[in-house]
Amino acid sequence: MSRQKKHSKLSRTANIVITVIAVLVLVVAGAFCIKYFVEFYQSKNQNDALAALVTESEETYPAEPAFVQPKYRSLYNENNDFVGWITVPNTAINHPVVQGEDNSYYLRRDFYKQYLRRGTIFMDYRNDPENLNVNTILYGHNYLDSTMFSDLEKYKDIEFYKTAPVIEFNTIYGDYKWKVFAVFLTTASPELDNDYVFNYIYPFMTESSTEEFIAEVAKRSLYDTGVDVLPTDKILTLSTCTRDMDITRKQEDARCVVMARLVRAGESETVDTSKATVNPEPKYPQLWYDKFGLENPYRNDEKWYPRGEG
Repeated sequence: MSRQKKHSKLSRTANIVITVIAVLVLVVAGAFCIKYFVEFYQSKNQNDALAALVTESEETYPAEPAFVQPKYRSLYNENNDFVGWITVPNTAINHPVVQGEDNSYYLRRDFYKQYLRRGTIFMDYRNDPENLNVNTILYGHNYLDSTMFSDLEKYKDIEFYKTAPVIEFNTIYGDYKWKVFAVFLTTASPELDNDYVFNYIYPFMTESSTEEFIAEVAKRSLYDTGVDVLPTDKILTLSTCTRDMDITRKQEDARCVVMARLVRAGESETVDTSKATVNPEPKYPQLWYDKFGLENPYRNDEKWYPRGEG
């Protein structure tokens, strides 16, 4: 066989291999896309159906259990882990909240306890949904779409905050409004922040520890909302993932956190958003400074840890 024929045969073989690989890549990519959209609509449709149970006419509310608000009895009877409902204005966040025996059960399960990658919004297993702890924590995934807690990241923009300064989080026991007072970025892995994890998910702080906590949060917040917070206030913490600190294509263990405090008895629910001002130098985890090649002015800060017993 001549050299020219050999070269031609090799070229044809190479073209066939490349074509097969390209087709396989397209098939795999297509399968991932289909899977993504199936899960997206599965999550959205289920949530819409659950929301319909809340807005049904009062005449159809079940009579039991008596300790659950009438509007939530249908959902509670569907799943006794149901503890409340969260709504954030100008977002797609309008979800049921459940509570498992740990903080992993609902990470990959839907409201009906079936496998779903997006999971369900869930309350920290240590929290008391009836009496509300000093710090009530809700968790949800961020798939960079409109499901679960993805829209929480809108709060990184102070202008968005001004459109949604008050959050509604109701429990099966009562209805509550919450004024947003802080938004910050942090991590859940000590190696990403000089061997330290800021423990913003502790429910049982003492009053003096809560006062220190509020000061630490203010230092980290991307902006000051002008909403005052007292150590006697009840705090609502909403936590989700963020990719703001991803280095190259690696997804880091980073978090976007929105905090609000309960509207006090007799207090107006209105917030004067004109008081909100940008924090010129918020405290970020070390990972953030590393990503942007900056010096960390807070590197030698005293590390804060919560005090209190659950």
